[in-house]
Amino acid sequence: MVEIARSYFVDLHTPESNPPSRLAPKKQLLGSITEEYGAKPPPLSISIGPSSSKEVHALKKKMPNTALGPDGIPYTFWKALASLVDKQKHLPSFWDTFRSLTDDIHNRGTNCCWFKDANISLFYKKGDPTLTKNYWPISSMNTDCKMWSNLINSRLTPWAVSKIHPDQKGFIPGRYITEHTRLAAEVAHLSNSTNKNGYIVSLDQAKAYDRTDIPWLLDVLSAMGVCTDLIELIKDHTFQC
Repeated sequence: MVEIARSYFVDLHTPESNPPSRLAPKKQLLGSITEEYGAKPPPLSISIGPSSSKEVHALKKKMPNTALGPDGIPYTFWKALASLVDKQKHLPSFWDTFRSLTDDIHNRGTNCCWFKDANISLFYKKGDPTLTKNYWPISSMNTDCKMWSNLINSRLTPWAVSKIHPDQKGFIPGRYITEHTRLAAEVAHLSNSTNKNGYIVSLDQAKAYDRTDIPWLLDVLSAMGVCTDLIELIKDHTFQC
C-alpha cells in the first residue's frame, strides 16, 4: 500500500513537459500578467539578501505546536532552548545563532544535511477508501525548516498585498473571505429588492494544489515584478535536487 501510494503521488507531482503548442499561449499569458501587474508598485520596504535580526526575532511569535518532523524535535524544545540560552549572559542570543544558520542556508541553499526531509502521512478524506486518490498526503517537515519557511513567507506577504488584485480575499493579510460572503448576500438582496433575476456561480478546481506547476508559478512571480532574490529563495525551497 505504501509503494502504491508513493508511486501515485510521485506521478501526480512530477511536472509534465510542455508541448510546443503551449509555448506561445503561455508566453502571451505571461505578457498579459506583466501588463496587468508589472506596473503595480512594489512594497514600500523590500528585504533582499540574508535575513535581518528583526526578521529572525519575529519568529518568536510564529512558532505554533505542529506535527514533528523526522528529527523528532518539537517547537517546544526550540522555545525552551531559546529561553534557557538567552538567560545565560555569557552566551550569544539563540536567535542571533539561528540567524547565522539562515545566513548559511541563504548562501548554500536548502538541499543539504537532510534539511528538507519530511514525514509523509496519508489521511483518508472521503469516497472509496480503496482508492489512493481519496487520501490526503500531509508532509511534516523538521521544525527548523518550518522556521525557514516562515522567513520566506514573511518576505512574500508584502508582495501579495501590493500586487494581487483586491478581489482576491483568501490568503492575503488584512483581507477576509467573509467579505465575499457579505458581497454574495448583498447581491442576493439587490436582486430580490429590484425584482431582477441573478446568478451566483461558485467554481472549485479539484485537486488544484496537487497539480500545481511550480516552474509556471515562478514565471508568474517574475512577470508580476517580484524581486529575483525572493523568487530564487522560493525556487530553492520548493525543489529537491
